[in-house]
Amino acid sequence: MEANVPKYKIGDFVRCAYDLYDFYAELYDDIEDNPYFPFYGIIVDVTEVGEAWWLTVEPVYQVYCLDGIHRFFLEDEMSFV
Repeated sequence: MEANVPKYKIGDFVRCAYDLYDFYAELYDDIEDNPYFPFYGIIVDVTEVGEAWWLTVEPVYQVYCLDGIHRFFLEDEMSFV
């Protein structure tokens, strides 16, 4: 498997929003009422995950959001603040 070089690093302040908003909206009924959505936070961990059937390994970022919850995002769901 080919590893991607992570675009973001631990300590970066980022803006995050799930690509699968409709899916997560069913799981988290209060997501629309959350004043921090889209989420803002600090990256606290970067993990590269992948499966044998994937062509590449993708970085997954653990973000400590301003509302005090740790959430996980992919690179394409994040941007620098």
